Amino acid sequence: MPERTPAPTIRPYGSMLLIVDTDAGTDLPQLPSDPQVTTVFVDLTSPPEIPLLRALLNPALAPGCGAVRLVLPGAGAPGPDGWCLARRLAQSLGLPVIAPDGPVVALPDMLFVAGGTWWTFRPGAAPHAEGPRHPAPAWQRTLARPLPAEPALRVTPIPAGLWLHAGDEATAPDDPAFAVPVHPAMVTLVIGRPGDEALDARAVTRYVKQLAPTVGEEITLIPYGPDGRIVDDLAARLPGDDLSAVHVDAGMPGVQSDGVRVRTVVDGAGRPAWRPPAQRLRYQPGAAPRLLEWRAPLPDRTTVSVGAQRIAENWLVEAVRCGLWVRRDHENDDAVRRVPADPDRLLLVVGSPSAPPPPEVWPGVRWLLDSLHAQELERTRLVLPVGTPQPFGFPPAWSLSPDANVLAVPLAEAPEPERGEHARAPGGSS
Repeated sequence: MPERTPAPTIRPYGSMLLIVDTDAGTDLPQLPSDPQVTTVFVDLTSPPEIPLLRALLNPALAPGCGAVRLVLPGAGAPGPDGWCLARRLAQSLGLPVIAPDGPVVALPDMLFVAGGTWWTFRPGAAPHAEGPRHPAPAWQRTLARPLPAEPALRVTPIPAGLWLHAGDEATAPDDPAFAVPVHPAMVTLVIGRPGDEALDARAVTRYVKQLAPTVGEEITLIPYGPDGRIVDDLAARLPGDDLSAVHVDAGMPGVQSDGVRVRTVVDGAGRPAWRPPAQRLRYQPGAAPRLLEWRAPLPDRTTVSVGAQRIAENWLVEAVRCGLWVRRDHENDDAVRRVPADPDRLLLVVGSPSAPPPPEVWPGVRWLLDSLHAQELERTRLVLPVGTPQPFGFPPAWSLSPDANVLAVPLAEAPEPERGEHARAPGGSS
């Protein structure tokens, strides 16, 4: 005879309830405590029936419960008659029931409906769409207004905000973009997708500029794959009337084994490639980006100032957006700090456009190179101000023009730019 499925039971887990019919363990996420809302996770081998749910919930709900959040994929999806399980349960319990119309992704402090939304069903009232995140961050309502479609751009809601990518391949909830941490006060835009065709930078710019007036004072941009080259140009253009500042992460976020948060550049195949020294920056109108988080290139050396360590007498190494800048103590040329990043290169700028380095700095530069991690060192490209002699024993260098444009070949060999164009840093824009 076939084995009988045990009768469903309900188990309390703090302020949450779990309805199961097996002894298999179920991992429940940590959600903000709300005395008015009871979260009910349903993990049954067969679809539940309304009388059963009502019989289990009636004695288990606290007297002050004002609503039930039903975590059951598709419980809020209407059938042919416009009704669904969650709506019928709301009528039966006489309480509002909040339920998803699709699969649910559980994150710390949030439940996300991939490709769908949460609905609130109140007895005797029409259903109300709440958005894909629950509990909703303060900024969720800012993404509710539909924007004109861009044919070359796909916009996918993710827990942290929106994911802008190309290609028609479906997105999966297990993609790293869905695991980007949610900022409680700021919308995050993930730009690009490994393996996709190249994004249309103009379409991305048009979309983000239309979005900017609605999303608050600040946003975060995160590059994902080769299309991260677009991020720096956006960050430089966007701050102004609609946005007071734009935050830029150097790559996709993660956590090291020691618990330290890191941001890693992801290559075109979706593999973690390397971790830039400047991890997070803040762009404001008319100013060079300000360093917020960084990885010290010389872990055993003390910090002289934010992002800077000493490598020789009167000389510092500073983490900047494009990589590392070896400069004099009192050098403050923001032009170097504005050089955009190249996702394939760590640019090591030695000196400044107006001040070529003296010979005595090279032992310190060699020591710095010897201290870099292997993943950083293999991507390092030396950048020297125009007119600086090639140092003996160092790899061939790129050139830094008087306008702080990085030329990927020596100036004498550089092709003349086309009319109306200027030389630009690899991955940057004119």
